[in-house]
Amino acid sequence: MPGESITHLIFFIAAIFIAVGVIGVVTTNVQSITASYGMGSKTLADQLKTDITIINDPAVIPYIINNYSFFVKNTGKSTIDPTTVNMFIDGNYTNVINKWTVMEGGTMWYPTSVLRLNYTTTTQFTAGDHTVRVVAGNGVFDTMPFRR
Repeated sequence: MPGESITHLIFFIAAIFIAVGVIGVVTTNVQSITASYGMGSKTLADQLKTDITIINDPAVIPYIINNYSFFVKNTGKSTIDPTTVNMFIDGNYTNVINKWTVMEGGTMWYPTSVLRLNYTTTTQFTAGDHTVRVVAGNGVFDTMPFRR
């Protein structure tokens, strides 16, 4: 019967190795899921603290020498980096990098501050309905219809 004891011992050791391997795989997956959940929660919390509002008068969009100006107020509780802001005119992306000004001065867009975005074009908007959408870096946006 000593052979039977050795066989049981080998099976026992093999079972322990398999269990340790399974635990390692499960632990890695749980850690990955936990990290993803934490990052998603941080992103959601950031979005909930961020809010922007286009404050232009839709009847009169400032236009000076091929340049339209749109004014957007940071109505949320978090500071926004203006370099991450995107603007869409009638659904088309417009490059506003280096074409923005924080009206209160500085390089960060603090809560209650107003950001002026300049849209340069060679022609005025055609007569009719248009839309402008401003999107913050974390996906929070505001849309304003206007007529020319």
